[in-house]
Amino acid sequence: MKIQLESVKSHIFSKENIKTNIVEMLYFIFFIISGVYKCVYLQFQNRINFRPFFSKINMYMTVSTICFVLLVIAFMLVFYTRNKIMFLIFNVFLSTLLFADALYLRYYNTIITVPVIYNARYLGPVKESVLSLIRKSDILYFFDIPFFIILSILYRKKFKEIKLPFLKRCVAAVLLILVSFAGFKVAYSNNDTSEYDNNYIVKNLGIGYFHYYDIRRYIKQNWNRNKNLSNDEINEIVTFFEGKDEETGKLSKKYSGIAKGKNLIVIQMEALQEFVIGREINGKEITPNLNKLIGESLYFSNIYVQVAGGNTSDAELMTNTSLYPAKEGAAYFRFATNEYNTLSKELKKEGYNSYALHAYGAAFWNRTEMYKAIGFDQFISSSDFVLDEYIGWGGWALSDDSFYRQSMDKIDVQKPFYAFYVTLSGHHPYSYFDDKQTFDVGKYDRTYLGNYIKAQNYADAAVGRFMERLKDMGVYENSLIVIYGDHAGLPKAQSKELLEFLGKTDDNVDWIKLQKIPLIIHCPGINAEAIEKTGGQIDIFPMITNMMGLKNDYAMGKDIINSEKGYAVLRNGSVLTDDYYYSSEADTVYDLKNGSILDKAIYLDQIEKYRNELKISDLIIEKDALRKLR
Repeated sequence: MKIQLESVKSHIFSKENIKTNIVEMLYFIFFIISGVYKCVYLQFQNRINFRPFFSKINMYMTVSTICFVLLVIAFMLVFYTRNKIMFLIFNVFLSTLLFADALYLRYYNTIITVPVIYNARYLGPVKESVLSLIRKSDILYFFDIPFFIILSILYRKKFKEIKLPFLKRCVAAVLLILVSFAGFKVAYSNNDTSEYDNNYIVKNLGIGYFHYYDIRRYIKQNWNRNKNLSNDEINEIVTFFEGKDEETGKLSKKYSGIAKGKNLIVIQMEALQEFVIGREINGKEITPNLNKLIGESLYFSNIYVQVAGGNTSDAELMTNTSLYPAKEGAAYFRFATNEYNTLSKELKKEGYNSYALHAYGAAFWNRTEMYKAIGFDQFISSSDFVLDEYIGWGGWALSDDSFYRQSMDKIDVQKPFYAFYVTLSGHHPYSYFDDKQTFDVGKYDRTYLGNYIKAQNYADAAVGRFMERLKDMGVYENSLIVIYGDHAGLPKAQSKELLEFLGKTDDNVDWIKLQKIPLIIHCPGINAEAIEKTGGQIDIFPMITNMMGLKNDYAMGKDIINSEKGYAVLRNGSVLTDDYYYSSEADTVYDLKNGSILDKAIYLDQIEKYRNELKISDLIIEKDALRKLR
């Protein structure tokens, strides 16, 4: 017995076992450090969090991130093996997820979510846009993987497997879980998370917590959610619109019915931002044709981008339904079988034919199905065009010129019609224009900004030629024409030259002011006017319905022309008015004129009133409420 005891002690305290235990401990320590580092690195690299590193927010975020990594270890301890293959697999998964988060954040300014991952199979055509967002510093998301691979091989080949009893592993896992939950509770209780802004959650509680929160939210919304519309929810929706109708009913109805019976032509221009309008480089206008059209039209210069995870498709949704984008993912995928009140359906009652036109595959963004829900009579996609000229989007998209030219041969202009155009040539990353001398951009030649300006100059020329064709056909003077941009074209991560070009900074106020798209409404009988009142893309629908004498039941937007106050609610819960900007991410109110910080308490009631629109819109979309309210 004594000999056996001595043998066990000798085995436990042998140099080989001590060495194994030390290396194993270092393995776990490095796993924790590298995991925490990569998560925190993502937040600072992509400017979700800011210096000083030891601020209150950053400290709680780091504590939450450490707890996330400890929980992962606790889970894997239960399935523990000496060769560490599970740890290696998780590390590769985490690095890949964080890298995807970074790329998505740079373009969409929000973190990737479960619905986005679910629809990742549709990202193939935007591969070049994704590649343009990669930075050299992104290698740091994968810096530790070679170390773990080597160490895992050494463990398998050099060290004998030492069984760690299942009970002891469970005890260790429970202790780690208790420590993690205690840390989470401290971090969570000292933060105020926003249900509207994903970035705000990441900023305060870390990327690890956010992905847990997002998975839980997705399950709740899609698996466990009660999809029945309760009486309380019906009353909430009805009361909201009754109040909205009562408020707008007191106002005059300028231009009401002025376009009744006329054709409706809506052009959603890819990535067209407001800052190019009226601007020159080397004495030449970037958008001379749009500038000319503005001189004969209503021009709205304070229309903010309101798209979310659906990007271009979100802009289409707002224009055609006046509902906000889905809280997560894209409504075009998630709610394509819903009942909607739309322009097409209202115009159908008046005897109109309706056409959706886009020179790409019909299935992209699930347009084939969603356009049925919107009520278009015909969807004219890439298979209906002769692909004779490729300009923009990497050099393989049908040019806007050819798109416009061929489109009018596919529309019956002998009857009143609604034509909804979605263009392509101005699509990110604008690399097609890199070596093209189509427009002199001076020192910005072959830069990201320079290529963007060339793309928009080309798109402007194409739409100018289209307007001339409409005039030659006799369609122009008998149509209400609406032109706007779908979303921002210059992500913050690629904005250095833009800020220099405009003499702006990337602070909260300067940057949000750049997130505008131009909106032009041309109609015979309406004099040119510049309207500076604040609005958003969701307001396009009510203005069209007013001018065409149509009903706009359940429209979330407002007729800016006939509204007393201007405002725009962004999908992340931020609010802009003619005077102030409430940033949901910073939870701060700024004076839009000078950027100074205002007392939030003064504006809180109004902010919450505006933000309630998101709640009502979410109820309508997520519970298919319009089908049940009829």
